[in-house]
Amino acid sequence: MKKTNRTFSQILTQVAANNMQTLMTRARTANRLAKTSTVSGAKARAYQVKVHALEGLKQNFPDKVKIQRDWRCGPRFVLVRIAERRFGLHAPAKIFGL
Repeated sequence: MKKTNRTFSQILTQVAANNMQTLMTRARTANRLAKTSTVSGAKARAYQVKVHALEGLKQNFPDKVKIQRDWRCGPRFVLVRIAERRFGLHAPAKIFGL
């Protein structure tokens, strides 16, 4: 039996969907925790985790992630969206350079 070696790019392509789902789940969970937390330090840390996950999505999947200004929330916030996954969360605009 011939053993085939996969290239690094083939492995990345194979695990990309799972990585995207993991980052989206992390961002949603952190957002939920931040909204329900009553302790300001825990709330700030949860929002920090959310923003870090959203940055990871933008960095690792730039062709799938869209950053839009959301004027309903004011000029300081953007909406980070992945249309094909029906995913969207708000984040500070300064994080994404807007």
